[in-house]
Amino acid sequence: MNVKNILLAFLVQFIFDLSLFAADPILLNCIETPGIYDLETRPKSFNSSNNLRRKPGSPNNASGELINVVGRVTDVNCLPIQNAVVSIWHADSLGMSYYDENVELDPNFAGSGRFVVNNLGYYNFITIVPGKIGDRAPHINFLVQHPDFPEFTTQMFFADHNCDNCDDLLLGNLIESGLASLLIAPFTYNNQAMKTYTFNITLGGHNKFSDKR
Repeated sequence: MNVKNILLAFLVQFIFDLSLFAADPILLNCIETPGIYDLETRPKSFNSSNNLRRKPGSPNNASGELINVVGRVTDVNCLPIQNAVVSIWHADSLGMSYYDENVELDPNFAGSGRFVVNNLGYYNFITIVPGKIGDRAPHINFLVQHPDFPEFTTQMFFADHNCDNCDDLLLGNLIESGLASLLIAPFTYNNQAMKTYTFNITLGGHNKFSDKR
């Protein structure tokens, strides 16, 4: 391949990479995700699987709508936080919490899961839509851990549950500041026709490999 063809190939690849950059809003708009600290009781230990729809080793699925929850963990400079550990837990489809000993639970729902993000900061969970807990809108509790950042906790809400979201006092307190939208995950359908919610998480501070401090 001559020099002209090499330069042409490089230019084509550069334009392609630039289009990907422009198409990914998290690379252009890394606003720190609001932390929420008053969460449902955290599990003493998290299931190591990223599939909450069934308990490890069981072929039986929990009741409820099957969903995929994906996202990316970055710092405020949009740099991925490699090897961050993302853990989630939430109620079953009827709004029963797995950490309330006084309720009857879905026997097939795992209740919690864990995922170590890849080198681009992406995580992926399979689960079911949680039910409402009292006056709270359906939501998923998130815990993000990495040795270079303080432990971070927050909650994800569902864009197609607007009526419930409007009545949730926690979200209501964030509406005036304009931060509520950062906790409400939009959805699409993946190539397997599974409803997929995207919830990107931006941690405060800087990745130690960043020179943009």
